[in-house]
Amino acid sequence: MSLKAVVMAGGKGTRLRPITYSIPKPLVPIAGKPCVSYLMDSFYDAGIKDAIVTTGYKFESLINGIIEAKKPDQNVLFSVEREPAGTAGSVKLISNFIDDTIVVGSGDILYDFDIKSIIDFHKKKNASVTIVLTRVDDPSQFGIVDLKDDVITRFLEKPAAGEAFSNIVNAGIYVIEPEVLKYIDKIPFDFAKELFPRLMRHGTPIYGYLGNGTWLDTGRPNDLIKGNQIMVNKYGFKYDSKNITGKNIIKTTSDLSDDIIDSSYIGTNLQIGKNTVIKGSAIYNGVVLGNNVHIEDSIIMDASRIMDNTVIKKSVIMRNCVIGEDSEIIESVISPDLDLHGKSRVYNVSLASKIITDEQV
Repeated sequence: MSLKAVVMAGGKGTRLRPITYSIPKPLVPIAGKPCVSYLMDSFYDAGIKDAIVTTGYKFESLINGIIEAKKPDQNVLFSVEREPAGTAGSVKLISNFIDDTIVVGSGDILYDFDIKSIIDFHKKKNASVTIVLTRVDDPSQFGIVDLKDDVITRFLEKPAAGEAFSNIVNAGIYVIEPEVLKYIDKIPFDFAKELFPRLMRHGTPIYGYLGNGTWLDTGRPNDLIKGNQIMVNKYGFKYDSKNITGKNIIKTTSDLSDDIIDSSYIGTNLQIGKNTVIKGSAIYNGVVLGNNVHIEDSIIMDASRIMDNTVIKKSVIMRNCVIGEDSEIIESVISPDLDLHGKSRVYNVSLASKIITDEQV
């Protein structure tokens, strides 16, 4: 018998389109790592080396990405769902592999929690279910809870204006004992909407634990940018250079002496011209930046080329794009493999390289 982790990674990430047309949401990079890696590393740091990943959408890419990113001694099984099974249903499908406490988390949310303290709390309470909670400024997009003496007394999903009784929300990490799975009697089945209310009706106490660490729902492009900034600030270093300010993660060996770098992630094998400014951004591997380029609060993914005198702010440029000289990209998403002519002006839009329907994904 051994404690296992379950990573739910089957969603399509519709709010992140067009980014998720080409990459599963759990693999979208944040400060140099796939989003799901932060969760899996948190499990690993808590001593959990066995994980089961439930997946469906773009499962081949997801499997390859997780195998590449996992620790060498981390054991991962994959459960591929041909049809969506729901959050709880996906765990029910793998119940034959569960013989002890499991810790369940969503692979498309940025977590960097102390998982061991959560498990210790769960064991101390002799709980059947513990839900990890976090506080947010705006609870309208989440499931909120009432908490009394560490026990959850009620739930409300996505409260409308005036309905919110709390700013404490379900963070999407659950510690669960195997006997709870018997209450999942159909597929699909949802944790928050079906299983937890059913347990409360049966008198099973559901404990709540306020998580200690980073939590961010990376549901929209600006959330990815924010997540990058949070993790760079958490894991970056201060460099002894007058032109490199704030905390940064810098992998490249390129000469940055003619450029200004501030609070950013800088990948490998870059070509960076003179007088380029990078602030609060992530620049990934193989990117080419021309002279006098200004990139702020943005993400530039692998192998893209940004030509001279171009300004990019609050935007995501995906892999293998070319942005011509003297262009301006503001609050936009540029899909992979797009070639924009010089002097382009792109504001508040998502540009896709082709039309992709739900039937094709």
